Amino acid sequence: AQMAFQTLTADTVYYTNKGTTVIGSDGMQVIVGASAPVKVANSTTDDYRTVKGDKDEVQQFCEKYFSDLTLNSNNHDDFGRPSDQWKNGTKEIGTYASTADASYSEKVSSKTLYSDLGLDKTTTVDVTEDGKANGTFTIEKGNSDDELGGNGVLVEAFVDNDDNVTLVVINTYVGEISKVTAAKDGDDRYVTVDGKKFETESFEKDDVVLYTMADGEIQTMTLAEVVEGVEVTKTTGDSSFVADGETYKYSAKMSNKGDVKVDSVLDLYLDSYGYVIKVDVSKASSDYAYVVNTGADEGRYDDESSYYAKLLLADGTVVEAEVDEDCLSGSNFSAKETALKNMRGYIVEYSKNSKDIYTIKGVSTSGLAENKKVEINKGESAMTLDTKTVYANSKTVFLVQTGTGSKATYKSYTGYANVPDLKDNSGNFVYYCKSGSTVATMVFISDVSASSDDIVYVLSSKAGTKVKDSDNTYYEYKAVVNGEITTVKMDEELKDSYPSGNVLKTDILLNVIAYADAENEILDASACEEYSKVTTDDTYQLPGVEVKAEAEDGIIDLGGKSYAVSDDVEVYAVTKGKKIETGSLSDVEKGMTVTAIVKNGEIVTIFYGSTTSSGNDKAEIAGDVTTENIASKNELLFLDNGAYVLESTPNDIASDVHGEANENMYFVFRTKTANDKVILTIKGSKGTVYTETVNDIGSVGPHYFYVQVIGEKPLINAGDGSIKTEPLTSGKYTWSIKSTGDGTLVEGTFTIR
Repeated sequence: AQMAFQTLTADTVYYTNKGTTVIGSDGMQVIVGASAPVKVANSTTDDYRTVKGDKDEVQQFCEKYFSDLTLNSNNHDDFGRPSDQWKNGTKEIGTYASTADASYSEKVSSKTLYSDLGLDKTTTVDVTEDGKANGTFTIEKGNSDDELGGNGVLVEAFVDNDDNVTLVVINTYVGEISKVTAAKDGDDRYVTVDGKKFETESFEKDDVVLYTMADGEIQTMTLAEVVEGVEVTKTTGDSSFVADGETYKYSAKMSNKGDVKVDSVLDLYLDSYGYVIKVDVSKASSDYAYVVNTGADEGRYDDESSYYAKLLLADGTVVEAEVDEDCLSGSNFSAKETALKNMRGYIVEYSKNSKDIYTIKGVSTSGLAENKKVEINKGESAMTLDTKTVYANSKTVFLVQTGTGSKATYKSYTGYANVPDLKDNSGNFVYYCKSGSTVATMVFISDVSASSDDIVYVLSSKAGTKVKDSDNTYYEYKAVVNGEITTVKMDEELKDSYPSGNVLKTDILLNVIAYADAENEILDASACEEYSKVTTDDTYQLPGVEVKAEAEDGIIDLGGKSYAVSDDVEVYAVTKGKKIETGSLSDVEKGMTVTAIVKNGEIVTIFYGSTTSSGNDKAEIAGDVTTENIASKNELLFLDNGAYVLESTPNDIASDVHGEANENMYFVFRTKTANDKVILTIKGSKGTVYTETVNDIGSVGPHYFYVQVIGEKPLINAGDGSIKTEPLTSGKYTWSIKSTGDGTLVEGTFTIR
């Protein structure tokens, strides 16, 4: 095809002298003395190109032999991309998109576009998304704040010879084929996905597909790549997770992120860029269950008897199953009932038909062993069950029962890396290994206390919320659990000792948790254990240490000792409003008090802003800020450009300023041009937190903005952003004041601690 295209568009030439042909002794022919080729002239009215600026006065091959062939290079395809449209007479051959000058499959900043496209001035361009106009985007040198696109979103940029820029955004969507309609009466075969039709000879019902759209219609469709049966070991907010040792990032169009939880076994569907766009509970899970109990009803006639089993499934749920009598040995009701009773305490393999009738078959070599030694260590493959050593792998399903009888609850864990420590000299167990294997497929454990080696930071400096429902009374605390900002439930208030003791007024860092009620995820406060503070241990905590030197080149000084910082360090901020937020290492400043976790000599987790004593916890403004004592706003105008905190609020503006004097910041600046728009912007590690605009500054000279940045909620600020009503959290912030006429007037940084 490429050779044919090059032939069609090649210039035609002629020779005034074709030269002399010389034939050598070996038969080789050589032409000598030929003149240079001369291009054949042609009228622009006969040019095959319809765009005037593209035409020339040279005849191409297609103009001589295919006079009806035309090219319109000023066209656009369905997505809005600049394209070439070829026609033969009035019949369209096809429309073919131009090659983008730059393309991206993740967020791209205004700064990057400016650089990659080689622009020399700020330009605002129209954006076409999925074939429809979608506003404008300004491409500006140095602007890293404004971004376009996202993970798995194709952004294509085109620049023409006049530096005109076209931006096209193409989203990838995921769906399941709900219907396949065969070709009939001249209509092509088509599939239906998400209520939309697409003509294709590919794909079958229930296939998971990726598709793109333009102007409401599907344009392309491909089968989604699937990664089956992976177990999730870590989640990082709503950006990524780790499964089977691999890190996966979410597509911007991923809608069910909430299904991605630690310990879950999932099938992952990836888009064409490798981002996860959909997850399903894995269909690869084995169909094994533990028989909790059985029952039977004898019917009046032989064919009316019914048999039942309470089955604990691999996901920790219990089902009341009706059992197919044909899978039970015996020729009468009594014999079959006995055969079913004998399966109590066994692990069985099961299947069910369309009527939800279960067929079960015992697979474990024995039933429940009681009052035996159980020793299972989180992260270790070998486990001791009575006198035997049995092994687990990443797919072994552990079913753990707490409580007995009607109060029994169950929890499922997949893999030895996720099961908690289970140790008891008088526990109960049963396990199943497939034939010829020493690796357990399923293990059931009861009457054993469950604990785990976790990172659980509990905000116990803030009193727990007492909750009473129909089943339990517990205390709920804000917490970070293995990288997830969440809450934990405790069966009683956290104290410094049990059973009696003082209620904690400081935060606590746990690495061993025990459940009082596993099903409702209520922890046993008295059985949970704090992280070690012994610095010779492999893993320990540094509670309430001062940052002596900020992190630089992977090293941080805590309490006068240097520590390496892990590349994957997790940082959390405990705000003055007693909230926990994801923090940034760059916000951990010299002089701060932090709590850190050290693992194998590296800092792996840092909590800053944490309460380590019951002392004053009031936020304060620090950093590149000057404190002044002035009596009036006129004195304020004589100060140099910069950021200020006043010892007291001037009387002539006291009625306008909210909060205490030391909770407000004043930003002094000087304009060079009158009647300009002036904008104050404050940014933190997560982006812009405040903007305030004056559309007509009125005069040249000194002016100021004032903003309350800390204090009791709600704040009352005139601008827009989170601190219109919410105080700033601990961390480093930047501020700038810009004029539409003069550019940046003044800028700086400050810190909340």
